[in-house]
Amino acid sequence: MPGSPPKGARDPRTELERCLEDAGYTPPNRALDGLITALASCAQEHVKPLERALARAGQAALSSALAALPALSIHERPRVLGLLMRMAGESAGPELYPALIAALQEAAPQSRKLAARALGKLADARAEPALLAALGGSPVVEQKSIVDALSSLGSAASLEALSRLPADDADLQRRMSRARLLIERRLGRGADSRVLLDRRLPRPWRVTLSCRTGLSEVLASELASSWTPRVCGPDRVEVEHAGTLGELLTARTALDVGLLIPLTHVSRDKGEMGAAEIIADALTRPDTLAALASWSDGTPRFRVTWTDAGHRRALTWALARAVRERSTALVNDSERALWTLRAPADARGDLCLVPHLDPDPRFAYRRADVPAASHPTIAAALARFAGAQADEVVWDPFVGSGLELIERARLGAVRELWGSDVDARALAAARLNLDAAELGFAQLVHAGALEFAPPQPSLIISNPPMGRRVARDGSLALLLEAFVRHAAQVLRPSGRLVWLSPLERRTERVARELGMHVLEGPSVDLGGFSARVQVLTRRA
Repeated sequence: MPGSPPKGARDPRTELERCLEDAGYTPPNRALDGLITALASCAQEHVKPLERALARAGQAALSSALAALPALSIHERPRVLGLLMRMAGESAGPELYPALIAALQEAAPQSRKLAARALGKLADARAEPALLAALGGSPVVEQKSIVDALSSLGSAASLEALSRLPADDADLQRRMSRARLLIERRLGRGADSRVLLDRRLPRPWRVTLSCRTGLSEVLASELASSWTPRVCGPDRVEVEHAGTLGELLTARTALDVGLLIPLTHVSRDKGEMGAAEIIADALTRPDTLAALASWSDGTPRFRVTWTDAGHRRALTWALARAVRERSTALVNDSERALWTLRAPADARGDLCLVPHLDPDPRFAYRRADVPAASHPTIAAALARFAGAQADEVVWDPFVGSGLELIERARLGAVRELWGSDVDARALAAARLNLDAAELGFAQLVHAGALEFAPPQPSLIISNPPMGRRVARDGSLALLLEAFVRHAAQVLRPSGRLVWLSPLERRTERVARELGMHVLEGPSVDLGGFSARVQVLTRRA
């Protein structure tokens, strides 16, 4: 850093200078008392950097600040209370609470305001009576800080006080509305709500199922036996459904399931509704609430994600207020959300309400994982490309956590299951998952993919390493090409290799040179890069 002495040399700067000049500096305990004194009287432009440095010192700085506070003048105290407010959420020692309660009664308005803000960050419910006592007689600027603090720790008593508090200031009204929302949300958290898998929707409903980009046709084929699916893009399929959520979860390649709610706009001659009001109207329609009640137990709580990927905090709060004004049967609560609402910020098109499936009952066998292992929906898609044949001997040479073997066994009986990997941790994870799936007969071998093969496999199924589990030196292409040659030797006649190839042109060329039949599947998004599904079949 410019201005720093050579490594090993004594820094000639004072501790105060180092705090002001080095944003990452943490002062030693011996310097804290002097720095607290400096904070109380320094130039305004030095307050924030000095606060930042002291806050990095943690509990020791908090103790020094509390010890210094009684001796400071009325003009100096707000500086130190500002430091306490900054630290209240992280270094809350038992001595902080009484000091803040006392500061709430100080003569200086800025001290009272900072004390209220610090008590809100502390979120200690014991502070509610003192905050309520200060609320009515305080000027508006202090009331704003008190209302914000009550939003973090208030109870029904705070709700009653806020309902009686007159407010001509628009910003205070906004803060009061937000505080009531947060308090009501917190008070309403009783027994956790849960997703119901066995309750039918009250009427036929448009339902969307999402999948990894490239797999929508596979997902549609899973659904075709019971529904008439519509492929609506490379990562989405729609059906009309009047049954249970559990029935839709027979689709193992779906990432999630969502209820679609159309948005209706008010004509201009009746006045334009804001986006929050339009969305809130759709969410609180009787049929929407009935559908949510069908698939969840207790009051449905939801979080919002905006489909343009923006955070849009103001719009989120406006939506929460608009929903609260219309109904208590649905609550915006990001901390205890059972549903995710995917909403367009311009309120045009459809809303999508997605129930949380954690854990996902389809993949209850998933007890362990390893880095770069398959997502179970991708393993399920590979299994569907492989299909089920009689007397099957299945091998995954890059077994990872074993999901491809499990998903293939889900499709139909197999005679033998084999997995191999060079990573002992992967083999341990695969064993846990295979046992949980009641496939304890599967045999796992610690070996490289080119060094081992079970006798006469009929199916090799794998999501091979894509560069994260192998050296980043160009060896991936050589490994994949060499494995295609190995597979062509060890597969029984008409046996097939079903995998994801990130270098499909190279692996296809080698397969054709070896006389294998090549079937190219879709290119699948694996999170930042794509790989091609390939079915390479040895000639009979």
